[in-house]
Amino acid sequence: MAASWNKNQWKIFTLLYWVACLFILFNFNGTGKEADSIHHFLYAKYAALHPELYLNHWAKPVFTLLASPFAQFGFIGVKLFNLLCAFGASYFSFKIVSKLGLKQAILTPLFYFIFPISFLTSFSGLTEPLCALVLTSSIYLFQNKNYLITALLISFTPFIRSEGLLFLGVFALFFIHLKNWKALLLLTAGHVIYSVVGFYHDQDILWVFTKIPYAHLSSHYGSGGLFHFTEKLNYLLGLPLLIFFILGSLRIITTFKKAQITVQLLFATFLCFFIAHSLFWYLEVFNSMGLKRVFAAVTPLMAIITLLGFDLIQKLNYTAVRKGITVACIMVIVIFPFTSNPAAVDWEDLNLTKAQENATAVATFVKQQKLVPQRFIYTDPFLSEALNVDPFNSEIHQILAQKHGTISPKLKNGDLIIWDSWHSVIDYGVTPEFLSSLEMYKEFKNGNSIYRLYLYKSEQTKIKSNPIKETALLIR
Repeated sequence: MAASWNKNQWKIFTLLYWVACLFILFNFNGTGKEADSIHHFLYAKYAALHPELYLNHWAKPVFTLLASPFAQFGFIGVKLFNLLCAFGASYFSFKIVSKLGLKQAILTPLFYFIFPISFLTSFSGLTEPLCALVLTSSIYLFQNKNYLITALLISFTPFIRSEGLLFLGVFALFFIHLKNWKALLLLTAGHVIYSVVGFYHDQDILWVFTKIPYAHLSSHYGSGGLFHFTEKLNYLLGLPLLIFFILGSLRIITTFKKAQITVQLLFATFLCFFIAHSLFWYLEVFNSMGLKRVFAAVTPLMAIITLLGFDLIQKLNYTAVRKGITVACIMVIVIFPFTSNPAAVDWEDLNLTKAQENATAVATFVKQQKLVPQRFIYTDPFLSEALNVDPFNSEIHQILAQKHGTISPKLKNGDLIIWDSWHSVIDYGVTPEFLSSLEMYKEFKNGNSIYRLYLYKSEQTKIKSNPIKETALLIR
């Protein structure tokens, strides 16, 4: 009877999940807000034209490989891919909890979906949802004692997110505890396979280690307090769910030795992830930026821990009181993420940012004016999608940067330079002064976002630009 009830609940959740997701997918045009979301999409989209992108360590080879077919349908395709990943993570979290014997198992995928950070990253091109799926399915396989398949699957997580190295360490300890040496050995499978594949590409058998983008005992993003992520938990989960998450964590900690090994594994995995990121940000290492969205990779585990806290309500003796409190809590939990609370979902994050709207206006103008430059030179990754330009083709696109006080690349006749007030300045150090010898073609403004177009006519021609006006300059 309980199994049948759980199946019916899952069917209802599936229906509501896809109705909500498809509505948002076709009514909100956002890209996940962060530039990384666009970058991952672009790598996936153009990997078929540039096969070496399938082995780009920053882009994450497994994500690029799996997302590439979806990316051919545009950014909406990558969002659909991540929604499928999030749905899969929900399913395995539900199956894990069902086997643990907890009541209201269906609340686990519900909690996962309405965590603000899970909700927002599901509609992005980021790698966290795929990592969540692989991690959750690995724990489910472990729970069912399919240790060899577990080890093989989890071995590829470093090629989805760099934190996968942490997961390998945790799973290794559990396999050592179980004395399962075959599974322990299989944890190396992902690195061995990609090492061999990469060797045939650039003859570097150790590229999986030497090209890790975050392997630096420093960070140019700064640092923060040791309890930075502890303070951010409210914004990751929302206050009502945070309360039950804390209760669930305390429940596991106080009964850890008696807990099922699956519970021990998932809590140890989350705790290792949490402590590591707290230390990375505090110690200013591994290029940590202190971003809270990285926790979307482990939010299914946090949802299970939260349910363990919520399950304490079932310990109340009086049935009427227990049911009343349960219903009241569920109502608050479901409604909270969609209120105006600072820790709730910000619906504006599901739409294009002001800068992206401005970039779209730039691309529309370029197309309307039928400008066909020899090369596009810009830094904003969103312009590649807006202009439909292959950013990995050096013959048609170059990054606008400055090296040793001069503009890079060397400008050529017919170049179209697009300077923006964020990526050009922050990422590549190109302030307006570096372009003062060029004539500005047009300026676009939207909020704090500024884009300026420069047409470079010839290497010998240097025309001083007019003073910048507050409004957009008209074409002469």
